[in-house]
Amino acid sequence: MKKAFGIKIFSTLLIIVGVILILSPVINKMLIKNLVEKTQGMVGEISPEEIEENSKEVAIYDFSAINDVGITSTITENINFSNKDIIGLLTIEDLNISLPILKGMTNSNLLTGAVTMVPDIVMGKGNYSLAGHYMKDKSLLFGSLMDIQIGSIVKITDKKSIYEYEIYDTRIVPDTAFYMLEDKMATERGKPIITLMTCYYTSKNGKRFFALGELIDEYPYETGLIN
Repeated sequence: MKKAFGIKIFSTLLIIVGVILILSPVINKMLIKNLVEKTQGMVGEISPEEIEENSKEVAIYDFSAINDVGITSTITENINFSNKDIIGLLTIEDLNISLPILKGMTNSNLLTGAVTMVPDIVMGKGNYSLAGHYMKDKSLLFGSLMDIQIGSIVKITDKKSIYEYEIYDTRIVPDTAFYMLEDKMATERGKPIITLMTCYYTSKNGKRFFALGELIDEYPYETGLIN
């Protein structure tokens, strides 16, 4: 009888584990969506002065954090996220992308929005490089970035000014192509640029997708409020 009871418990545990595995993508999606929406709300409430102070904070740049998204890390990083990393907002209307910009490349930041890839970059100057997670669900993070078209408009803001960039090129490069983050890219273009990076479908194939845009306009935040 004890043996039969043990088999029943084991079978029940297997069923529970199976259900969790089946539902994990759904749970993962819900957690990421919740984290992004929560942070977007923080962006709405944060002042330009607070953003400026956040920009002065020392940030972590951990390129090993660029891995495929898993439910374990999502649960953990929901707890670890700090609003001290919020330094702005990114929108790409063509792709329905609206994400907080976060200073520093960490797991929690990558699961929350678009992250700066280089220390001390400044909006509207040089090469403003941002990274985001590729997601199979195009409504999440940079899931739709590879659908971007030449001529698409990218807007970023620090809630003092809005900077508009127009996409002029897309590239697939090795994950070792760090020259894509250098200001030399802007110098060669003759204008400040933005570079948006995501994994080329997966972090494991050694390829990265970049969308590059040049600065075409800058104006006060109050005159062109973006959400």
